Amino acid sequence: MTYEILSFRELILDAVINEASDQCPFKKPKEEILKESKRIVSSILYHTMQVEPDRSKAYVRQHQRGLMQLINELETVITEGEFYADQKHRNEEINSIVNLLNQMVSDLQQHLPYYFDFDCPISAISQQQLISDIAENSCQIQKRLEELHSDTQTIILFKQIFKHLNNYQGRFTFEQAKYLYDFFDSLKTALNTFVPALDFSDIVLLLVSLNFNHPSFYHSCCSHLNDELQNCENISEQYRLIHFFKKLIGQVFKTISTPYNRNLPDINEAILRYIESEISYLRSIDTIAEDLSRGGILENNFKVTFTVRQLALFINLQVEAGIIITNSPKALHQYVTKHYSTAEKEVISEKSFKNAYYGHLDKDIQKVIEKIATMLSIAQLKC
Repeated sequence: MTYEILSFRELILDAVINEASDQCPFKKPKEEILKESKRIVSSILYHTMQVEPDRSKAYVRQHQRGLMQLINELETVITEGEFYADQKHRNEEINSIVNLLNQMVSDLQQHLPYYFDFDCPISAISQQQLISDIAENSCQIQKRLEELHSDTQTIILFKQIFKHLNNYQGRFTFEQAKYLYDFFDSLKTALNTFVPALDFSDIVLLLVSLNFNHPSFYHSCCSHLNDELQNCENISEQYRLIHFFKKLIGQVFKTISTPYNRNLPDINEAILRYIESEISYLRSIDTIAEDLSRGGILENNFKVTFTVRQLALFINLQVEAGIIITNSPKALHQYVTKHYSTAEKEVISEKSFKNAYYGHLDKDIQKVIEKIATMLSIAQLKC
């Protein structure tokens, strides 16, 4: 601690401990504490203008740490101190001093943001207030989501987020606390502009604009995109969808500059990386198909006499028999739907092929058996 903070600490502890037995223990000392707090803040503000920036930063952070240590010390006195007859009144007086110290720290944060250490954990009393505000805001937002007839995916996402924030282990930093206050204000304002029914895609773009790089949100985004891709009829539709999603994320304007967690990548960058990996995967499937076509191994499009269900069964049998070897059923489904057509369908839906691949009807099994029997007869004639 600096000399100023050490003297300030002695003044406060004298008021808290040595005069605890007086009838009005804090009246006169409290006036001196208030006067001294104003003098210290003014002194810090004046001193930072007299020296170079690097020294000013060290000076401000030294005082910030000293004030935080004093706040923690007083909070320990409240929770672990000796019992007094007027304990409740005494704790209220100590809390008033803690609030004064928190205000001093807040003044440094407001007037000297460039020099302030935002990575420093907030005090216990500030943590309690923040958790209380999170719980209150959570209830308001969940109520608003219900009014907007939000889908299940949106409701589940926010429940996960609020559960994590309410059960946060350790102390939030000043940066996280500032972010969360801005986050909830912006989120409530934005939700009030929406009209029913609220779609999950709207929430994705909103939370990306708020720079909310929480792991739960990232995984929900990836899961949502993957589900949408699975619903596409073919690879061409997947290409169009994923590039459209990439465009939307890339065009989002951030309304909060700092992320929720500075130790994690910005949420838009993380989602774009995931999108790029999916695009790379789709390209690899196309490349394999083109190589096979150029080598004459496979025509660009084979038409078969099977129905979609029968073709799916026929492919499935070849996989189970070890004729086709694949580590990715999904890649096989995409390949077949892109390069095969049936008498009934020029374009095979990947979703319908996938369903038929894992579920077979007796009549389709019989039809495939007949074709396999014909193939065996032809093979015997070649012997």
